[in-house]
Amino acid sequence: MSGARSGPRARRPGELAGPATRLGLAAAAALLAWALLARPMDWPAGVPAAGWLVGLVFWLAVSLGAVALIAIQALTGGRWGEALHPALRPASLLLPAFLPLAVPLFLALPTLYPWAADPGAAVHADVARLYLNPHGFVLRAFLALGGWSLLALLLGLLRPGGLRRLVAALGLVFHLAATTVLSLDWLLSLDPRFQSTAFGMAAVATQILLALAWAAALRPEPGEAGDLAAMLLAASLGVLYLGFAQYLVAWYGDLPPKAEWFLRRQGWGWTALEAASVTLSALLPIGALLLARVRRRPAALARLGPAVMLGVLAHLVWIVAPAFGAAAVPAALLGVVAVGGLWVGLVDGPLAARLRPRQEVAHGA
Repeated sequence: MSGARSGPRARRPGELAGPATRLGLAAAAALLAWALLARPMDWPAGVPAAGWLVGLVFWLAVSLGAVALIAIQALTGGRWGEALHPALRPASLLLPAFLPLAVPLFLALPTLYPWAADPGAAVHADVARLYLNPHGFVLRAFLALGGWSLLALLLGLLRPGGLRRLVAALGLVFHLAATTVLSLDWLLSLDPRFQSTAFGMAAVATQILLALAWAAALRPEPGEAGDLAAMLLAASLGVLYLGFAQYLVAWYGDLPPKAEWFLRRQGWGWTALEAASVTLSALLPIGALLLARVRRRPAALARLGPAVMLGVLAHLVWIVAPAFGAAAVPAALLGVVAVGGLWVGLVDGPLAARLRPRQEVAHGA
């Protein structure tokens, strides 16, 4: 046994920064969150809450995509699950943190949602009385976030086998239902008259795309890049198809509430934002991943992942911000950095360290 001290530990491919940097990210995020909620600038009413909503939904979607992929792998098997485990597992186990992070959203309901300030804004009085009301909103959110947290915990604790597959199957059913409900509550009810039956499924596909993009941003090992690239390509195609299908159905139906929702987003700024979203989250990855040399290169995937995440963020801002005006765009960026600093600081820090595969720890022993 040698008594010499080893040198500084080399940074792993999936490790974004050292402990000091992660701590700095968390501290900066907390300060930004305070700046957003305390409204030091002359924000229009509802804009700070809209920014927090964007940040909350964006990073929650990454964690939900991670738990969905873990559940799918528990049912189907495959080496890709082991390859993506260091990226997906910490992200999924951060779901309980979104319970306290959602509290500012609950406190700001009247400034965000027309139906919370005026029940008459709902399409029907029964809808406001039985569904779109603050108590129901908070209850559904806690049930969904609690259920997702429990699912992530069980999938992490249970050994491979029949019970884990059963939990995964039931969990995916719950996940689809809960995502549909929360997508309606948190996003679509910003305009209570607009309805879309495909919105929940599109949200599920987007969550998976975000989780895969996050895994790509962490730069997979060379032997693992091919599977991740193929899944990222499939997810990009799925999100593009579902997004276009929603628009096509709305255009063909030509119903006033749906037309008004899209017309509100037809200004040149909003159109440019959605064009950037489609380019970054769909056209760019689809075009790039058709090339074999890109699919095999971890460095290329590490550059593609953040671009896809930025494209999804642009689409989320396009959904939320028009109801509050252009000021909601910088507020949304603040919200994403505020929540994201805490999210990345935890996912790439304590959780990643505790969940690192044993063979990495034992390497070189």
